[in-house]
Amino acid sequence: MLSSPPSPIRSPLAISTVANALVKLRRNTSKTEFIDSTSGEPQTHPLLRGEGVTSRRKVPLVQSDLFFCRDAVDVPKLLRGSRASLLDRAENIGANVLVDESWECSIRVPRDRRHGSYKVQVRYNASASRSSLPDPQKPVALDRVQNVSGLMTIVDREELSL
Repeated sequence: MLSSPPSPIRSPLAISTVANALVKLRRNTSKTEFIDSTSGEPQTHPLLRGEGVTSRRKVPLVQSDLFFCRDAVDVPKLLRGSRASLLDRAENIGANVLVDESWECSIRVPRDRRHGSYKVQVRYNASASRSSLPDPQKPVALDRVQNVSGLMTIVDREELSL
């Protein structure tokens, strides 16, 4: 004759059990820390400012990248990478300089800084133009970046489609 298995014994909820569950829930729903920086208003390198230095025709371009970094975040290096991609696109349409540049950078800080990876979103805006002068090859407003100090390792880079 078969008998049904014994039913599990339920213990009453203890205050410590409920408290531990609430602490775990709070950790999972706590706000993620972000470090945001921006160049501010669009600006052109001093070398390319002035009447007649660049052509009047300007084509607006946007480059949006998502970087995954370990150990630190060196924002100027990430901005240089995004700007270089934007300049490549400008050269594909016959331009040779970038003007009216601006950028935004948002760093998502991992909960465990020692073992987590930083997720960094960079959006670089500029207008492609022509000039007899060479492009400066340098992002604008580097004095406004906010870094995470240390030695950065870029684990992955994704170009985001707009």
